[in-house]
Amino acid sequence: MDTLQLAAAARYLDSQLAQQAIQGISDAPGGIYLHTAKAHLALIVQRAPLGLWQDPAFHKPGALTTWSSPLNQRLAGFRIQRIHVPWADRIVRIDCHRVHISKRVDQISLIAECFGGRGNIALLDEAQHIRWAWRWDNLDGKAAPRFLPGIVYAPPEDSRPFAPPLPTTAWLRRVAPRYRPQHTADQEAMQEAWSLRSDPCASWWRQAVDADNPVVYPLPIFDLGPMREIPAQEALHFVQPAAHPQPSAQERAFTQQRERLQRRIQKMRQDITRWEDPEVYRTQAFALFALPDAMPSATHLSAPDHTSVAGATLTITVTPGKSLHRQAQWYMQQAQRSQRAQREIATRLQKAEHLLQHLTTATEDGQIESATGSSTPTGPAPVRSAKKGTPNDTGFNRTVIGGFTLLWGKNAKENDRLTFRTAKPWDLWFHIQDLGGSHVVLCRENSQTVVPEAVLTAVARIALQQSQSRAISGEVDWTEIRHVHRKPSGGPGQVIYRHFQSIRVRRNVSGN
Repeated sequence: MDTLQLAAAARYLDSQLAQQAIQGISDAPGGIYLHTAKAHLALIVQRAPLGLWQDPAFHKPGALTTWSSPLNQRLAGFRIQRIHVPWADRIVRIDCHRVHISKRVDQISLIAECFGGRGNIALLDEAQHIRWAWRWDNLDGKAAPRFLPGIVYAPPEDSRPFAPPLPTTAWLRRVAPRYRPQHTADQEAMQEAWSLRSDPCASWWRQAVDADNPVVYPLPIFDLGPMREIPAQEALHFVQPAAHPQPSAQERAFTQQRERLQRRIQKMRQDITRWEDPEVYRTQAFALFALPDAMPSATHLSAPDHTSVAGATLTITVTPGKSLHRQAQWYMQQAQRSQRAQREIATRLQKAEHLLQHLTTATEDGQIESATGSSTPTGPAPVRSAKKGTPNDTGFNRTVIGGFTLLWGKNAKENDRLTFRTAKPWDLWFHIQDLGGSHVVLCRENSQTVVPEAVLTAVARIALQQSQSRAISGEVDWTEIRHVHRKPSGGPGQVIYRHFQSIRVRRNVSGN
């Protein structure tokens, strides 16, 4: 929609919605919906260059966000006074007023502008000061604050008032480039046709087909040949731009789980390549042991390779001032470390790749619920990074629900080790209320990770089933690990906790 189309749309909608009370607004991809009793007006700055049309298929407004809620409150009680395009640019202005019981009149204006992929929506007071404004920096971005309050709004410097007569060169710049007539006679005819469109209720839009694409324009386009005249009501019922479906909480959790596994797999593969072949270290150690023990003065020395049939010579890196036999012991230790690291990393890498394949298959087949909702282990859990001092999480019962790893112990000692050595401070801890049972830990990436309600309920059900309770339902307490402490003078697995919440769940009878 270029400037002429925008001005034509504003002229018609002004005649249709004048004096209509604003009943509210709702969010839209890249803009807002303005609701009256008569119509739903779409004001979309991301519809290049600017979208202004009626949406007859609109049903129920969605929930307001932090940026749209203040605008909804400020527009309450106002009526639309005028919809127009005051500047020959892609800027639409909606003037509104509100009459108080005391006959005092409040005036506000809503400005929407779009220049290429960027767009702004601003609310102006009677003195043209900006009181509320947000922007869109790209076609797929989210709304963000735009201006500081109190700044006087001014259109761009090259925006001229949209009042006839405009010079021919200035007037033609308001026409979309592909529709600009080339001949002087056609230019004058198009300018005259625009000036004659004084009745906004007339059938003033024209429709044609250009390269198998329908063209809707408020003026005859001479290069396209004959165009069929249609009512403005029909022309302004544009199709609402399709919003991209938002993934569910479980799908987002699965995506995060896959990305974590992919990063971990990549890091483990890099770790394997950093470790040299253990036989290389052993060969260098044997060569140093075969030499007389001495203090080298250089950083490299040559020694015969006793493993080579051809009698090759090795160049070995050494530390000056340190005995050769002590350095040979160090090379032998490196061989042992390399062999152990390659073996352990290969095992963890195999498990991580297996789990990644399991998650990818479950997602592609649309079996997220069945793949993650079981209370029994369905596959290997994510492997923690192999850093020195990291607690070992092997030996516990485990499963994956909604992309989150669950661990629980089989006895008091395992409960104690799981809660106070393996779990992180931000992990969630579950336990049956006032009875004995397993400590169930839900592992999170960090303290900001949000766990869906469905996952909390499923974990609480596992805590109930792994407890001494035999009731059909029960209360399960849960909190973060950092709020769980060992009970003074208590045995293994006995704890006290605070800042907890409780959830009542029913036993999964089919799982027993």
